[in-house]
Amino acid sequence: MRLRNLYIKAPNFKKAFLKVETIEKEAKSVADKFGIENETDYLLYVMKELVLTIPFESAFLDLYAEHVCKNIDSNHFKDLIMGEYIQYVDKILRTSLQTSEIQTIIEKLLKVFKFLEPRLELSFENLYQYEFGANLLRLCCEVNIQESEIVTSLVKRVIDMYATDCSDLSYVRHPFYPYKFFNYILKHVTREKFDIVLYCSNHPQTLWEFSRNFSVVHVASFGNVERVLCLLQHGFEVFPESEAKKSGHGYPFIKETMSRYNLMILQIMSRMRLVNCFSYSHTQFIDQSFYTVTENQDECFRLIWRSIPEPYVRHPQLELDISTEYFYLALHAIFKPFRYSSNVKLGIMYESSFSDMAVGPHEARSLKHLSRCSIRKRLHERWKLPNGIFELGLPSLLEKYLNLEID
Repeated sequence: MRLRNLYIKAPNFKKAFLKVETIEKEAKSVADKFGIENETDYLLYVMKELVLTIPFESAFLDLYAEHVCKNIDSNHFKDLIMGEYIQYVDKILRTSLQTSEIQTIIEKLLKVFKFLEPRLELSFENLYQYEFGANLLRLCCEVNIQESEIVTSLVKRVIDMYATDCSDLSYVRHPFYPYKFFNYILKHVTREKFDIVLYCSNHPQTLWEFSRNFSVVHVASFGNVERVLCLLQHGFEVFPESEAKKSGHGYPFIKETMSRYNLMILQIMSRMRLVNCFSYSHTQFIDQSFYTVTENQDECFRLIWRSIPEPYVRHPQLELDISTEYFYLALHAIFKPFRYSSNVKLGIMYESSFSDMAVGPHEARSLKHLSRCSIRKRLHERWKLPNGIFELGLPSLLEKYLNLEID
């Protein structure tokens, strides 16, 4: 009971413990006053009683500070207490709770994460931390938590986590998200003005596989028309700098000669072909048979060009860029005949699949289309897409045009 009394009073010591220079003195005085033996077993027992009773995060921070003073292995201690905490919180969340109660528990959890700063590089033994976080996002969607700050903080936390090289990722259990989850996340990250695409590109090793769903090129390659349209309506960049770099020739000290949108064309064609190769059940004549696109992939590609102001890429222009890159690399004693041959075939695939775009003179897009792109750009800069379109007081048909629903 003496240990329990310390935790009841813990919030009174919270500010003092947060200051590193006073941690040792405060911990010693409290321990002497209440005659506490600082053993982990006591911690694990008491934590289980605190999750839904007193402000757990305050008690947790105090005890953690006290253990740091005694030079205990900080990382090992973090893993130990986080394991116990997550295990019990998960058990509580599986019971019948109101949305407000779930939100309170998540808020406490985020406070603990903020102070403790658990390791983001997870070993095989700690992969449960990622699985818990990913499932917590699903729970937020299912109970419809509307605090965007909470949802966005959880998204950041899940994206931050990655595995050590020795971890076998085949054992990672990814949650199955409901259909509405995608729009749910988009709504909250937009409210918080959080650039999830940039954040994901800065964390390429993330364990969260769902992060790929925020890449327009990736989603378009699978022919997911509805999701591509949703991303574009929210103003997601079609071919961000991070993806352009991955699609280049791969030599950072040699400049790229190919234009960005030509790279985009080749990357989209390549991914669409790859998806179709794996989707097709027969393997014969595979090299000749898959330089085509499906009906849904065709629609996704046209939606992309509905959202950008650049002129259509013509096939002769694309061919010239492919040849220029090959000979420019050859000048630097770098020969990549396979890349050249593959790009030529992908260029032909583009011409045959989208002849109305690839053939003809190089000319600017219509004034009507450029006006649409300009208005959308202004709204996107103010984080007003797509809802801001419907606040302009425009006719219904014009609203649909600005929202990329019609062309």
